[in-house]
Amino acid sequence: MAYLSNLTLYFKPTCPFCLKVLAYMEQQDIACEMRDTRQPGVRDELVAIGGKGQVPCLVIDGEPLYESDDIIAYLHGLVAAGELG
Repeated sequence: MAYLSNLTLYFKPTCPFCLKVLAYMEQQDIACEMRDTRQPGVRDELVAIGGKGQVPCLVIDGEPLYESDDIIAYLHGLVAAGELG
C-alpha cells in the first residue's frame, strides 16, 4: 500500500462523493491521513485551510483540492506517473 504523507483527505462517511474517492483509493491501494469531518474540530480545521467545509477535500502540501472527480484525476496522475512506489 502506498502511504502518501503529504496528503490529507477530509471526508464524511455518508457523502456519496467522498465514498467515490475512498473507493478509488482502495482500488488503487492508496492511503493517506484521513480526517472525518464528523469528529469534533475537524470541520473547523477544514474551513481554516480552504475557507469552506466542503467534502471531499484532498489537502496536498497544505493546499485544498475539492470535487471528487478532480481528486481522483490528481490521484490517477500519481498512479500513472508511477509515483506511488
